[in-house]
Amino acid sequence: MKKIFEIFLALAISNQAPAVIFLDTGDPQHNTSTPGDNSGWQYEGKFNNVLGVPIAPLFFISAKHTGGIVGDAFNFHGDSYMTVAFHDVTATDLRIWKVNPAKPFPTYAPLSSGISDIGGIATVIGRGTQRGSQILLASVPKGWGWAAEDLVQRWGRNVVEGTTPGGASIGELLYCDFNNPGITEECHLSRWDSGGGLFVLEDGLWRLAGINYAVDGPIRVPPAILETKGAYFDLGGLEYYEDPDWILITDTEDDKPSSFYCSRISAHLLGEDPEDPNDGILKITGGDGSLAPESYSAWQTLYFTPAEISNTAITGSTADYDSDGIANLLEYALNLEPGFNARTTMTAASGLSGLPLVRLENISGSDHLTMEFVRRTVGSGSGLTYIPQFASDFDNWLEVGAETVTPINPRWERVMVVDPQVASGNEKRFARLKVSVED
Repeated sequence: MKKIFEIFLALAISNQAPAVIFLDTGDPQHNTSTPGDNSGWQYEGKFNNVLGVPIAPLFFISAKHTGGIVGDAFNFHGDSYMTVAFHDVTATDLRIWKVNPAKPFPTYAPLSSGISDIGGIATVIGRGTQRGSQILLASVPKGWGWAAEDLVQRWGRNVVEGTTPGGASIGELLYCDFNNPGITEECHLSRWDSGGGLFVLEDGLWRLAGINYAVDGPIRVPPAILETKGAYFDLGGLEYYEDPDWILITDTEDDKPSSFYCSRISAHLLGEDPEDPNDGILKITGGDGSLAPESYSAWQTLYFTPAEISNTAITGSTADYDSDGIANLLEYALNLEPGFNARTTMTAASGLSGLPLVRLENISGSDHLTMEFVRRTVGSGSGLTYIPQFASDFDNWLEVGAETVTPINPRWERVMVVDPQVASGNEKRFARLKVSVED
């Protein structure tokens, strides 16, 4: 179905500066705080009326068409970074802003390589309009209009369907359809969502795959003569504009969803012109695509304001900011979010976060207590030490057991530890994980 409309939809991308609109709710407070899974919310900062994402020590990225001037401040979790220059990535809508070298970002978002961009569930973040009134065609629902521009940051989900060319000055775009029914938290974009990030899960890490660019349009609902801006889950029976005419979209039994588009990061990481200093994201930032080292203090800046960080009673390593019974240091060590109140245990063999999984398993014909957990790698710059321990009481803990380590990505690995003592009879056996950080 998408192929039928791909040509005109690609040509009709004109509603730039598109906020997140949901299929299942019009509640303006919906998803206005972190999803709690480290899927990109922590990397978003506010730049004038839109969003941007730090991608290197001195650089953040946003959408070129949203404007801005040198000297504008980028607000990142309550901390202000002054812009001193910008660079437009050649033949794209991507603009990379440089901040004052005296104040670099302590950490920044990992970038997608492109291998997991298509077909996966993405987290989409924007800052625009509320969902408006329902759009009808002869009493048949087609979507919702755009309402008040409240500039509230929201997140949603969608599936990246594929890529489409944006033209000589725009470059390759990722697109997502607004399906009904859709996935949980199915969303579309609207005005002022541009500049926000689309994040995908690649090698166990949420990475920046796109920057919000545009939505399908102009669209109108006949017999109206003016465009109706909205989030459409079915374009059938409506009209799109292709200069100089409005053209009817054939109505069929199957819905024809509208789409939103994001400038694809991976397509523009490396340039092709060695003489052009702006031909490629990594050329501009001087990066090599590797992950940022992430100490505890750097990690704090992703979730807390400077004022909160200065108050060790709420954000120190032994404090429990979200009152979920997990100290901040353990949230950092186990890939949890310190502002999301939830006690979750990691999933066996595939988990990417959570409290250690402790269970009784039959190994080589004997029952043994096992502990499985995620930990930051030595090369991640965490300064953490993880010590799994077993005991028969709460007083005599022993550092025993053989480790099996499964690499996840350069920042994280999964560890399985087996208690060497066979579990038998009514004898009790306990396990715990001790975590410490360098001063």
